[in-house]
Amino acid sequence: MDNPDFVLRLIRTFDGATMAVVARRLGIPHATVRNYYKEGRLPAPDVLIKIANVTGVSLNWLLLGRGEMFAGELPPLDLGRLLEGKIGEIVDRRLAAISIPVDELGAIDTLPEFDVESAVRRYHDPQTVLNEWFTYEGRNIPHDYGVVFFRGWGSFTEEEKIAAIRDAKRVLDRSLDR
Repeated sequence: MDNPDFVLRLIRTFDGATMAVVARRLGIPHATVRNYYKEGRLPAPDVLIKIANVTGVSLNWLLLGRGEMFAGELPPLDLGRLLEGKIGEIVDRRLAAISIPVDELGAIDTLPEFDVESAVRRYHDPQTVLNEWFTYEGRNIPHDYGVVFFRGWGSFTEEEKIAAIRDAKRVLDRSLDR
């Protein structure tokens, strides 16, 4: 993980919300948010500004951990999130009373990460792998993107193919967000 301190501040910024909730609040793909949380990648400047605007946190604090967490005024109270938290507490207490561990219920709003390695081995074609990845996320892939990432595909090692697919996906995610 590149930036574990940033990830901790990001989690705190969104009060421990799930990655899916963070993605919805920011209006960005879940996979992009997953990169921030799981790989410690820093968001693009426009996303950092969006985080600051949505949550009221100071960019200085978010990026460097310096200064006050909130820039100026505290963010407005998010009544929906407050109610969601209280309802969650009530459900947890009721489930505990009937002795069903909450952990056994599983995750509802998150998909397991797409298995790029298996897809590369299975299809041997970058277009097909990207189509599968976008389909897995419930999205349509644009058909007019360039293949600059895949020039020399036949000579790539498996690791290079996986890296090229991930790079192309990252670029497509960023360009589709605009």
